[in-house]
Amino acid sequence: IPPWLNLAVGYGAEGMLTGVANDPDGIFTDQDRYSQWYLSLDIDLSKIRTESHVLRTVFSLLNVVKIPLPTVEFSSRKKRIFYLFH
Repeated sequence: IPPWLNLAVGYGAEGMLTGVANDPDGIFTDQDRYSQWYLSLDIDLSKIRTESHVLRTVFSLLNVVKIPLPTVEFSSRKKRIFYLFH
């Protein structure tokens, strides 16, 4: 694996916030809440070796914006889903 290619892991959740107030007695209705895990590749442009000062500067500036790569989502509610995130 090249040094500029990394494995990215993320965590998220759906349904954590709703427009419905919680019951004051602590009885929660079905809010359809579930967690998600994401697995993807990540490119670190600053680790690409080059002798060109211009390219190093360009890579450093572009490294602020992540390059979207296919992402796999794992959750208890859905099957594996592939996304393009950035």
